[in-house]
Amino acid sequence: MVNKDFQAELIWKEKYEKVEVGNKKPIDKVSLPFQKVETIGKSRQKTLFSSDKNEDWTNKIIWGDNKYVLASLINGDPSIGLESMKGKIKLIYIDPPFFTGSNVSITIKAHNGDNLTKAPSITEEVAYRNIWSDGLNSFCQWMYERLLMMKDLLSEDGNIYVRFDYHYSHYVKLILDEVFGKENFRNEIIVNRTRKNVMESQLQKVFPTATDSLFFYSKGESYKLYETKKKLDETRKGFWRHMDDSSGKGSFKIFFGKKLTPPAGKHFKYSQEKIDDMIGNGKLRLKCKNCGNEHTKGEWKKCSKCKKDNPKPEYWVEPTETTMLDTNWTDIPGYSFSTGYPTENSEQLLDRVINACSKEGDIVADFFGGSGTTAAVAEKLGRRWIIGDIGKFSIHTMRKRILDIDVKKHKVVRRPFEILNLGKYERQQWQLDTLGKDQLDYIKFIAELYHAKFLESYRFLHGKIGDRMVHVGAIDSPITWTEIKDCLEECKTYKIKKLDILGWEFENGLHTLIEDEAKSSGVDLALRQIPREVMDKRAVESGDIKFFELAYLDVNVTQKKNSIKIKLKNFMIPNPELIPDEAKENIKNFTDYIDYWSLDWNFKEDTFHNEWQTFRTKGNKNLEIESEEHTYSKKGTYKIMVKVVDIFGNDTTKIIEVEIK
Repeated sequence: MVNKDFQAELIWKEKYEKVEVGNKKPIDKVSLPFQKVETIGKSRQKTLFSSDKNEDWTNKIIWGDNKYVLASLINGDPSIGLESMKGKIKLIYIDPPFFTGSNVSITIKAHNGDNLTKAPSITEEVAYRNIWSDGLNSFCQWMYERLLMMKDLLSEDGNIYVRFDYHYSHYVKLILDEVFGKENFRNEIIVNRTRKNVMESQLQKVFPTATDSLFFYSKGESYKLYETKKKLDETRKGFWRHMDDSSGKGSFKIFFGKKLTPPAGKHFKYSQEKIDDMIGNGKLRLKCKNCGNEHTKGEWKKCSKCKKDNPKPEYWVEPTETTMLDTNWTDIPGYSFSTGYPTENSEQLLDRVINACSKEGDIVADFFGGSGTTAAVAEKLGRRWIIGDIGKFSIHTMRKRILDIDVKKHKVVRRPFEILNLGKYERQQWQLDTLGKDQLDYIKFIAELYHAKFLESYRFLHGKIGDRMVHVGAIDSPITWTEIKDCLEECKTYKIKKLDILGWEFENGLHTLIEDEAKSSGVDLALRQIPREVMDKRAVESGDIKFFELAYLDVNVTQKKNSIKIKLKNFMIPNPELIPDEAKENIKNFTDYIDYWSLDWNFKEDTFHNEWQTFRTKGNKNLEIESEEHTYSKKGTYKIMVKVVDIFGNDTTKIIEVEIK
């Protein structure tokens, strides 16, 4: 029986244990520790960027599935100095992927200005498909779980904005009503979308879609909405407006010597003193209701034109540059096209949202970060921010976009930021959930996914594909130099000439170390990356997972006493087949594959501290290949880490040791 107090709600397959009104299934909140991958703008000794009163805060870019990211933010992570973010975020803006079936490829600008198309990675493709794997059922559950956790993160006076298109926005509205409460629904704002050209000759069966919905909810009654105005068209002129105003009963006033009483239930807008002042300044007139004749000077006795005595007072409204903002935001673009992302939200849109619902120093978050518009605008407006995405190229795009902000133009107090992921912890959780604790089951799974025959007869070798042996690295640690030497020694014992080593991560600088060792052992050795996509069942079932070789990076070091310069010497990407044939013709140099590179001058086998970087921008497609000079203040042996990011967003690192005497 349905309880008499039950209110109508949207029900889907995964919401209840049984499809009936009862106790809802608890959502799965798996909280995992974060790994700090990179810190930008902060060396080990000092903050390189400017700071402010929130010196203890570092802005965050997070790579990973936002379901895990949200749960981990709620829980906090003391190991990296992150307290629980529950109830601490003032504003969340999200633009989840729409179910359009359209191509979500990203357009990358090559060094010569040519467009290269970056198709979605398998991770991004599968994540998108999983949302809709069971149609509306899986979509509703996916949205519901994430919105519940976002509500936990919002402060009691916090707000959330959710953008969606016409396909499923009505379902999103119902889910938002349930999570945040119908009483906390504030507005449906109408925003522009990218409009498609429709040929007049085509048989039109529907009206072209011009707008999206932007749903605005508060967490509770204590929220604040700051006055936000919009700019008016430059051609807007002043106008005359009637003097009577609604609400209440008003007394008579004197206009040009004529005693007038406001209509029933209304009152005149201004005091007698103000009216007299406006008459003196030519800002008030009487308009004949009969013929429209205007009276602006002297006493009124009757209309000079029609001789009737039926005047209406009006006052002059000066032309203005701004007016109060309402829910029609179609005066600004909803999307932009500065980064190549097909759904890049415009900065004008985020500027309105952030200014309306936050103040300087407040924390703003976006868990579908895409091209990083939310973070870029939050940075310019002096907000603290957290932004995340599942796409690795997205993370790289965000990093560049923040670094490319013109601090003088926007008067920005730039804060340091860090890049986090869930790394090995996410992999460990996947192993437990999917394969169990037995390491042999994990090794067998990876070997067979590599299309190798699983072997148990060796100590370090786990499989064979053709004439090559295969070693599978551990799920929770990088492939080390010692591990490689053990594999090479076993190959030498059994006279094995070819070996592939598969790893999630690799100890820094392995390329340099292994070349000579592999040659001396007589082994043809290849290091291959285990892709993140193996953790997704649908990607595995598709059979389209690829294990790419690691990229190759070489550099030159110039030393003058205690000063060092680094120059790129060579770089080879592991997956040139991703470059379209027509684009390959324009790639003349190894630097054409590089989008960004940076240096940590004193790497200590921990977080990469980005202390110098250079990258291509929309305005400057040339790439510096030599760093600035770095001077060490103390003698000693230093490790320099060089990080290169290719045009597809993949990282390659190399470590160099230098001796300062």
